[in-house]
Amino acid sequence: MNKLIWIGCCFYLLIGFTSVVAAALLPELMAHYGRDYADGGNLIFAQFSGFLLGVVTQPWWSKRFGRIRMLSFTLYFIAIGYLAIGLLPPWPVVLLTLPLVGFGSGMIESTVGALIIDAIEDKKAVAMSRLEVFFGAGALLMPVLISLLIAVGRWELTFFLTCLFAVLLSLIWRRYSSVNRQLLTAGGASHESGSSTAATAPYRGSGLTMLVCCIVVFFIYVGLEMSIVNFLPSILLETMKVDTAVASLSVSFFWATMVLGRLVCGVLAEKYGYTRYLLLCSIATVLTLIGFAVSDRLAGAFVMILLIGLFMSGLFSITLIFSNSLFPGQTERTTSKLIASSGIGGAAFSWLTGRFMEQAPISFTLWFLVALGTLLVLMLFVISRMKPRHSVQYTS
Repeated sequence: MNKLIWIGCCFYLLIGFTSVVAAALLPELMAHYGRDYADGGNLIFAQFSGFLLGVVTQPWWSKRFGRIRMLSFTLYFIAIGYLAIGLLPPWPVVLLTLPLVGFGSGMIESTVGALIIDAIEDKKAVAMSRLEVFFGAGALLMPVLISLLIAVGRWELTFFLTCLFAVLLSLIWRRYSSVNRQLLTAGGASHESGSSTAATAPYRGSGLTMLVCCIVVFFIYVGLEMSIVNFLPSILLETMKVDTAVASLSVSFFWATMVLGRLVCGVLAEKYGYTRYLLLCSIATVLTLIGFAVSDRLAGAFVMILLIGLFMSGLFSITLIFSNSLFPGQTERTTSKLIASSGIGGAAFSWLTGRFMEQAPISFTLWFLVALGTLLVLMLFVISRMKPRHSVQYTS
């Protein structure tokens, strides 16, 4: 089981890389292609559209090709996508190729996340937080590398290096899966057959209402997170008048505290309760977003960025576990729907934030993020009052 978690961590490290590459390079890409913030929003929207397609079609791919081959395909998609973009083709080609990267990332997140939640019986929050640590580590290290490459004028190498990592991981995965084929196939089979009634039962009545509320939470949360990550460098460029390399480092500061928070968020959630943890951290997130919106000095802005990352660090994984506890026996279906909604939220709000950045004062964008955080608090409060459809033990 530990090997399964560690190989899952490797996949999450990769999607941590892919989640920030386009965002951290957005100013450079816009300058190279002569585009504006609206076009940058279209680029992020294209990647998340591919992500959504990957999440939605994941059950079909898994059923047709099996988990082992499907995860191999995802690595090939990411490698091919970044190889093509690294050649700096015409802008329409970039818009058509980046969804391939998002497609592979979406299939990885939905497959590995559901597998770990379903396989781990005790301390699910700790196991998921370990995966999220690696996701955060990837999102933290990549902007640092990008900043260095920007400084030497070779930022396009980012795409080739990420492509190389995907290829190396495909070789590791091939070796791991050949040795642990029985474990991987048995896990999928047991999940499909272990609770067939629950797995095929439709969401109805109160169950449907609960599901919709959970979907809205993930829609808002990932929309907020991706709006911060994708446009944080651009926001600092507009408000603080810093250079591009320093602005790109802001994403690393954000992910640094994300990683630190995820090292302990699972333990804290298990100790103090999922709902208490979620409500306190979401409220703290709103307060720090307000602090960021009113900051007029670079040092103060970076302090707020650090705190925002810290308080948001465990919201995704702990909410995913809590939401699944409301629908026992339906882990794969529920996880797929929630991650799909997160993809829609990330794409929609990134597109919308890009429009705000282009057409409205920067202060409007900052207070829009505060409003999203406030709505997230309200929705988390709503689902915290909900109970599982059937008897199931969880930390409340």
